[in-house]
Amino acid sequence: MPKTFIGMCFAIAMLAAGCGALEPVVLQRATDAPAAESEARLETVAPTAAPTETLLPPTDTPTQPPTATPTAPPTATTEPTVTPMLSPIDRMVAARNPEKGKILFETFQDDAGSGYSCSNCHLPTSEKTNIGPGLLNIKQRAATRVEGLSAAEYIYESITNSMGYTVEGFEADLMPQNWAEIYTDPEIFDIVAYLLTLEGESDIDDPDPAAGGSESASD
Repeated sequence: MPKTFIGMCFAIAMLAAGCGALEPVVLQRATDAPAAESEARLETVAPTAAPTETLLPPTDTPTQPPTATPTAPPTATTEPTVTPMLSPIDRMVAARNPEKGKILFETFQDDAGSGYSCSNCHLPTSEKTNIGPGLLNIKQRAATRVEGLSAAEYIYESITNSMGYTVEGFEADLMPQNWAEIYTDPEIFDIVAYLLTLEGESDIDDPDPAAGGSESASD
């Protein structure tokens, strides 16, 4: 029995060696099996669902209402203060010495007519008339004598040209006409500066003799 089995096996082996077609068939089947298993596995794997995008409705961002900017109340516009322009005479008088002018006002001058001082005819501490009008508060009266002339300009003109303006009730030639020859301009400016300091309480009912015909333009 063993010999018979061995003989059969040998015969089969020889047959196989001589044929040459059996081995490829076996190999083909061996290689086909794994491929079939791979395809079977692919068929049995459940497909994975792709994730779906969840769309959320946009949310409104709350907007803060604009806040009103506080506005400062308008301020009243201040009207600019207009400073009157000073004339050359005003500037010269403002720079002079009233004390020196007082001395000149009281100084007797032989060449003034028949010999006078300003104080011989004009009272510096009263509005009442002496020979000429009193000069207390002359600054206020002189400022309104001639339109366009300041008090300093009017007094200067009255000293240097007393015929230029004459108040009703006075003679134009009552005042000496040569004060501009006796005094220099700077000295006359000193006198004017002094006269502008003569201020005080009025001692007559009507402080302006021009209204009653008792003052001259030469004051």
